[in-house]
Amino acid sequence: MSRPPLSWPLAAVAVAAVAMIALPGPAQAATTGDARPQGAGRTTATPGLASVAPVAASGPATPALARSAADTCVLYAARAGWANNGYYSGDLVTAAAICVAESTGNPLLYVCDDNGTVVGQGNYVSGEPVDCPAGTTSYDRGLWQLNSVNASGVSDSCAFSAVCNAGQAYLLSQRGTDFEPWSSYDQDTYAQFIDPAQAAVDALTSGTVTGAELGECLVQAKSAVNAKVEIANCGSGAATQQWSVSGGKLRSGSVCAAVPSPAGDPGIVLQRCGRATSQDWAPLGRGELRDAADGKCLTDPSGSLNAGTQVDVTRCSGAKDQTWWLP
Repeated sequence: MSRPPLSWPLAAVAVAAVAMIALPGPAQAATTGDARPQGAGRTTATPGLASVAPVAASGPATPALARSAADTCVLYAARAGWANNGYYSGDLVTAAAICVAESTGNPLLYVCDDNGTVVGQGNYVSGEPVDCPAGTTSYDRGLWQLNSVNASGVSDSCAFSAVCNAGQAYLLSQRGTDFEPWSSYDQDTYAQFIDPAQAAVDALTSGTVTGAELGECLVQAKSAVNAKVEIANCGSGAATQQWSVSGGKLRSGSVCAAVPSPAGDPGIVLQRCGRATSQDWAPLGRGELRDAADGKCLTDPSGSLNAGTQVDVTRCSGAKDQTWWLP
């Protein structure tokens, strides 16, 4: 399936390797409440277990299973907030390929680890303990195989929930800048799944709209006509951060992101989807979104990084606070 009309050539973005698991602070949109999924927190490595996923289950045995796993992994990776910011090398493709390598797209999978050796695995059943052999040092859980020791702040109920697991993995990847905590990345076994991951990404029509300001996603203050379109922390998987892209419009159900008045307030709001040019957005440059009504570009005012800030339109300049990646 080809990408929807509202798209642009994606620049390959190098993934910065940061050898730690602790979550960064300054690059995240500030908020008065904690927008992270339950169980998120500042996580540090445990001596002897240096990664979020110390071991990985065997990958899919057939191309068909790899494609199915990639579809699942991309769906939840796009919802969490990894940016679609590169072709065959961007955060979203890499994150999804790691997910396929780690869990084959099975959100209930656990893999028992004895100091780096797989000693058992199974499917989690809610309300029942994970069944690992006696003496097992830890176990990896869910889509991105979050370790029970190194990601101990993530509860089993979260780790075995696809949405919550993806959100936690996004945060533990330093919001897409560090994939070293995953053994499948370190050992390069994820690379064999880049092709099906890219194909699944190409077929996406919905997910988060992420900004070049790290950790920032577009959010609907509420899904109602005239509600503001704001920035928020990526990683929650919230329904209000999900957008569908078609016909040059950014949609949330029956409402679309729009400039309320080309000659007046530049703040972006939701309007009932229709034929108004103020709802039409066209790609410009390397990642800008230009409104058809006034020729201005979608902007996070001053790159504020303040969750709850209403986005607006300003003169197109190619600045970082005007760069957005569509699902």
